Amino acid sequence: MSFQELMLTYGYPILFVGVMIESEAFLIMAAYLAHRGYFSLPIVIGVAALSSFAVAQLCFFLGHRYGSGFIAKRPKWQQRFSRVQTMLHRYGSGLVFGYRALYGLRGFIPASLGLASYSNSRFLLINALGAIVWAVVVALAGNSIAHAAEQVYAHIRQHDKLVIFVLLGLGTAWGIYRLYQKPKLAKTDTQPATNLVTQD
Repeated sequence: MSFQELMLTYGYPILFVGVMIESEAFLIMAAYLAHRGYFSLPIVIGVAALSSFAVAQLCFFLGHRYGSGFIAKRPKWQQRFSRVQTMLHRYGSGLVFGYRALYGLRGFIPASLGLASYSNSRFLLINALGAIVWAVVVALAGNSIAHAAEQVYAHIRQHDKLVIFVLLGLGTAWGIYRLYQKPKLAKTDTQPATNLVTQD
C-alpha cells in the first residue's frame, strides 16, 4: 500500500505515526493531498509538528533516563555521542532548533542531548519551535511542488502532440547519429590490423 493510499484510508492518525517513521515522505504526501482538497493544510502542519515534537521529546527522555547505561557498552555509539557533543559546543541552541535537517541523526541528537543533561525546559521550548518551523517549511514546499507539477502536467496535456513530435524527432536524430558513427568506429577498429600486415 502506497503513502497516498495509507493517507486516504487512515487520514490524520497515519500522518502522525508516519511522520515519526519517515518524516518528510509522509508530510509531503499529506501536503500534496491537501493541495488536492482531501486534507486541510493547516491541520496537516499541526499534526506533523506535534508528531515531530513528541518523538523528539521521547528520544530526549530515553537518553536522559537510560542513555548512560546504553552507551557505556557500545563504543561506536560513544563516538557518535562525542560528535554530537562537539556540534553542541559549536552551534549551541542552533543544533537543537535545526537538527531535523541532519538526516540520520534525528533520533540520536535528542537522545544525546538528554544524556548530556541539557536543560529540559530549554529543549522543550526550542524543540517546539523547531518542530513548527520544520512542519511549515516542508509542508509549504510540498504543496508548492504539487502545484507546480500539476501546472506542468496540464501544459503538457495541452501540447501533447507537440511533445510527441519533439520526442520522435530527437529519437530519429539520435538514430541517424548512431548510424553515421558506426562506419567510423569500424574503420578505427580495423586500422591497427592493416598496419600490422603491412609491417610483416
